[in-house]
Amino acid sequence: MATLFVLLVFGLVLGHGQTLPEVQTLPVDGVNVLQVTTGLMRYQFTSEGTLRSAYIHFAPYGARAMEVVPGWQENALAPGVSLPFEVWLDDKPWAGLWTWETQPMGSAAVAVVLRAEGPGLRGEKHFVLGQNALYTGDFQVWLEASGLVRLVLGHLPGGKDAPELLYLYDGKRHKVPLAPGTFTKFQGLGLVGQETVFFFRVDEGEAEPFVGRNPAGQPVFGLEARGSLRLRGAFYMGRNRYVLLKDGGFAPLSQGGAFTLILAGVIRFFDGLYALTGNYGWAIILFTLVTRLLLHPLTRSQFRSMAKMQKLAPKIKKLQERFKDDRETLQRQIMELYRQEKVNPLGGCLPMLLQFPILILLWQAIMYSAEKIHLSPGFLWIRDLSQPDPYYLLVVFGTGVQLLYQWYTQRRMPTEAAGGSQFWGYVFPLVMALFFLHFPAGLWLYWTFTTLFQFGQQLIIDWEMAREEAKARAGSDGSAGS
Repeated sequence: MATLFVLLVFGLVLGHGQTLPEVQTLPVDGVNVLQVTTGLMRYQFTSEGTLRSAYIHFAPYGARAMEVVPGWQENALAPGVSLPFEVWLDDKPWAGLWTWETQPMGSAAVAVVLRAEGPGLRGEKHFVLGQNALYTGDFQVWLEASGLVRLVLGHLPGGKDAPELLYLYDGKRHKVPLAPGTFTKFQGLGLVGQETVFFFRVDEGEAEPFVGRNPAGQPVFGLEARGSLRLRGAFYMGRNRYVLLKDGGFAPLSQGGAFTLILAGVIRFFDGLYALTGNYGWAIILFTLVTRLLLHPLTRSQFRSMAKMQKLAPKIKKLQERFKDDRETLQRQIMELYRQEKVNPLGGCLPMLLQFPILILLWQAIMYSAEKIHLSPGFLWIRDLSQPDPYYLLVVFGTGVQLLYQWYTQRRMPTEAAGGSQFWGYVFPLVMALFFLHFPAGLWLYWTFTTLFQFGQQLIIDWEMAREEAKARAGSDGSAGS
């Protein structure tokens, strides 16, 4: 424990400053692709000017790595699908090639520029890909052609569990395109599924949405204009996260019920603690301290009630022996004993029950903040608090603290009250460690410190009660002497 205290005091926080995304040119399926890898995503661009892949390689606890670009089946592209940013002249894909180049944009972003000039078309496509936790990026497209020019934004999947194609007009989502004259501004379109969102927001420029089929008969969706297409906007290619969509500027796509709104409030509070401390480890510890302080009045009542119940254990045992054949009378006698001693047998339940929703909310907050935690500085030896502790030191320490606390509470309990609960009291932390061994380290950090804080509260309340009993004995001795 002393070692952990020294580490906490000196704040041995692993620094992980922002770095530029990694850029590579790789051969894939017989052709070269330009690959840009950020802390969360891996993007691949082709010489046809398309986005071949937007792969989420970061997978927090309970999630999986996945492809966001529609048209992938397992680990391969389905035959004949059109990829995002494919250009059509009228109804035919333009057959020319695009050149690419990259350049840094500040200290944590890279710009990918694709250019083409050939029969019937001149154009540029710009993408800014950065180390952010929002699954967002910026895009800019400039296309010049003599007739109708179309920009395919993706394959349109079908089937029962397929994502839904949604349109954005005047800040509101719609399931079908609106008729001209019924809206002020068309603001984008894309796919929204249960797990992922693949959406393009148009901030500048004019274009019409279209849905059609490519020469292979595959359904596609995208944008079109006559003669010239100039667009600037942002995209979201990532997990369907309520808070991330709102923070990334895609709020109309975020849908949530009452629990989602409560969870969003916890995440905002969690983010505020991170802004205050600069580290999610300290944010979790502060979160634990705040929740323990808020629960202190109830915890104080719980500990006092439990202490009184323990002292009544011998009397309850005598009643059980006396009325062992009359359960109804036994219950009346026990309730009368509680009334005389002013003890509420349910007084210790509420604080215990309140810990579980708090634990669930923090767990979900860590899960839904996993991207932010992953890209933030590490804490002590743990690079990423949204992932399991790589050395399980927190599991060992947290379990040890629970066993120590159990020993302390058991030694205070009369033998008559303890019974077989002593054995199960020691087994429970060990079973919990085995079941939750691979849980996020941030959750174990919370559980360890909530046990430590609760242990401290127990010591303080025991000290208070010991003083009260000493004063009561001194008062009774004085009355007897007089």
